[in-house]
Amino acid sequence: MVRLSPHFSLAELTTTAHRTIDNTAPRSIIDRLRALCLALLEPVRDQFGPLRVTSGYRCPELNTAIGGAKASAHVFGCAVDFAPWGGFAPGRRSIEIVQWIVDSDLPYDQVIDEYSSTSSWAHLGALRPGVTEQKPRRMALTMRRGVYSRFDGL
Repeated sequence: MVRLSPHFSLAELTTTAHRTIDNTAPRSIIDRLRALCLALLEPVRDQFGPLRVTSGYRCPELNTAIGGAKASAHVFGCAVDFAPWGGFAPGRRSIEIVQWIVDSDLPYDQVIDEYSSTSSWAHLGALRPGVTEQKPRRMALTMRRGVYSRFDGL
């Protein structure tokens, strides 16, 4: 098993339910995933405990198949969607994790509190390669029923 960081493996960040799509990450993507895990995911895990990655790297074919944004940070190996293992404990929601990230000094580019009718999760992204900005935007959003808005916090 290839470890990207103390608590996250390459398999966790590349596994897909789409059995016909090869989502093998190239070396440059693996390096970005490692940086993402070390700089962003590990500190979140330290604060909230074990995390269940629901989406990490997506090759372009996979990203298209699931209807991801054309310029998704997932395609560059710079984003991860996750929730705590076992879901959120009573009274704990993805909004709490997002609020903690916003209040932290983590070098995130984008964090999103996402919610659908059946689940909630956090999206966390690092600065993509080739972006002209030299430092992360620290953009915080909320997504409800497919609509994005500014994150207003707890």
